[in-house]
Amino acid sequence: MSEWLGKPRFDENDIEKSNPSLIKYFPMLTKYFVEAPRMRLVTVLPHDKADRFKQAVIKTYGEFAPETLHQAAEAAIDKWIESHS
Repeated sequence: MSEWLGKPRFDENDIEKSNPSLIKYFPMLTKYFVEAPRMRLVTVLPHDKADRFKQAVIKTYGEFAPETLHQAAEAAIDKWIESHS
């Protein structure tokens, strides 16, 4: 376990090399170890902008749920990166 815990960036392959049973028997724990050190973004939106964003997510993805919110935010980030690279 210490082989990948000290790395700043690792994935399931790194965990599987040192402890394959963790992935097999504890997939949610594996997901936690992989995602815990990743960057988080938090933003506070005014009510009117949040409402417009919510409606745009519903129009594009059919519902406003954690997964569709994530997809919309990731798409916006990708578009912003492309336009500024």
